[in-house]
Amino acid sequence: MTPIATAKITLTLAAAILFGLGIRNDNPALRWAAIAFLAMAVALRFFDKSREKR
Repeated sequence: MTPIATAKITLTLAAAILFGLGIRNDNPALRWAAIAFLAMAVALRFFDKSREKR
Protein backbone atom coordinates (compact mmCIF):
# COMPACT_ATOMS: atom_id res chain seq x y z
CA MET A 1 0.00 0.00 0.00
CA THR A 2 1.36 3.39 -0.97
CA PRO A 3 1.82 6.19 1.55
CA ILE A 4 -0.85 8.22 -0.27
CA ALA A 5 -3.37 5.38 0.10
CA THR A 6 -2.53 5.07 3.79
CA ALA A 7 -3.05 8.80 4.27
CA LYS A 8 -6.41 8.67 2.47
CA ILE A 9 -7.62 5.80 4.65
CA THR A 10 -6.39 7.48 7.83
CA LEU A 11 -8.04 10.79 6.96
CA THR A 12 -11.30 9.07 6.09
CA LEU A 13 -11.36 7.13 9.36
CA ALA A 14 -10.57 10.30 11.31
CA ALA A 15 -13.40 12.06 9.50
CA ALA A 16 -15.85 9.29 10.37
CA ILE A 17 -14.84 9.37 14.04
CA LEU A 18 -15.04 13.16 14.24
CA PHE A 19 -18.41 13.19 12.48
CA GLY A 20 -19.79 10.59 14.89
CA LEU A 21 -18.53 12.54 17.88
CA GLY A 22 -19.92 15.76 16.44
CA ILE A 23 -23.37 14.26 16.04
CA ARG A 24 -23.33 12.56 19.42
CA ASN A 25 -22.23 15.71 21.28
CA ASP A 26 -24.20 18.08 19.03
CA ASN A 27 -21.01 19.97 18.22
CA PRO A 28 -20.98 21.65 14.80
CA ALA A 29 -17.24 22.40 15.01
CA LEU A 30 -16.44 18.67 15.09
CA ARG A 31 -18.74 18.04 12.15
CA TRP A 32 -17.03 20.79 10.12
CA ALA A 33 -13.62 19.37 11.05
CA ALA A 34 -14.82 15.98 9.81
CA ILE A 35 -15.91 17.53 6.51
CA ALA A 36 -12.48 19.17 6.18
CA PHE A 37 -10.69 15.85 6.81
CA LEU A 38 -12.88 14.13 4.24
CA ALA A 39 -12.21 16.91 1.72
CA MET A 40 -8.46 16.44 2.24
CA ALA A 41 -8.82 12.69 1.66
CA VAL A 42 -10.73 13.31 -1.56
CA ALA A 43 -8.17 15.90 -2.70
CA LEU A 44 -5.35 13.39 -2.18
CA ARG A 45 -6.70 11.19 -4.95
CA PHE A 46 -5.52 13.77 -7.49
CA PHE A 47 -1.94 14.12 -6.18
CA ASP A 48 -0.56 10.65 -6.88
CA LYS A 49 -1.66 10.49 -10.53
CA SER A 50 1.60 11.93 -11.91
CA ARG A 51 3.71 9.15 -10.41
CA GLU A 52 1.59 6.39 -11.91
CA LYS A 53 1.99 7.67 -15.49
CA ARG A 54 5.81 7.53 -15.43
